[in-house]
Order: sequence, then C-alpha cells, then structure tokens
Amino acid sequence: MNILEQAKGLYDKCNNDMFQDITRYMAYGHVFISPNQFLLLKPVDRNLETNPVNQWQVENPNAWYVHMGIGKVKNLIRQAPYNLPYVGWMRATKDQPIRWYDFNKIQRRK
Repeated sequence: MNILEQAKGLYDKCNNDMFQDITRYMAYGHVFISPNQFLLLKPVDRNLETNPVNQWQVENPNAWYVHMGIGKVKNLIRQAPYNLPYVGWMRATKDQPIRWYDFNKIQRRK
C-alpha cells in the first residue's frame, strides 16, 4: 500500500475528506508527501482559545500543528519549513487531545 492509500485509509476511518485537507493545507499550511511520508502541518498559536484545527494564517505562531502525519516522527519534523518553540498533534483514531512537545527535543530524536 503506498503512502496516499495509507493516508486515505486513515481519513476514511475518521470520516474526513483527505483531498479537501490537502487543498486547504497547500493554500494556507504546508504539505509534504514522499514515498514514505505524508505530512500536513501549519503554524498556530497554542495559547489561543481557538482550537488549532480552526486556526489559519496566525500572525504570531508559536507551534506547529500536525494535522496528519504518516512516517517516523523525527523524519516528519525535519520537513517543517522553520523552527517554532512547540509542535503538537493528536491521535484522532484514539480520540485524544492535542499533545504539545518541545520542537527542538523532538527534532533531536534519534
């Protein structure tokens, strides 16, 4: 199964539209797709009351929100266009809240 088929399977499991998300993240976030990685992320302000899922074009971001990521975390994080203090994601298939991590510590993982 290729990376797009894997992503589509996760999207179907969550009842979301993968192509709508890719389009939105191409316009207002960042998209990285390779044979072994799939990444949709955007800069957000983790201190705002607005859920990062609903934050777009934030003026003073302090974190990367990973909307969808398939691949090794250390490799995915390297695709961020620039450093921000934090990076966060949630495991939608496990219905958990967003967890925030120190960007530099995650980036240094071996």
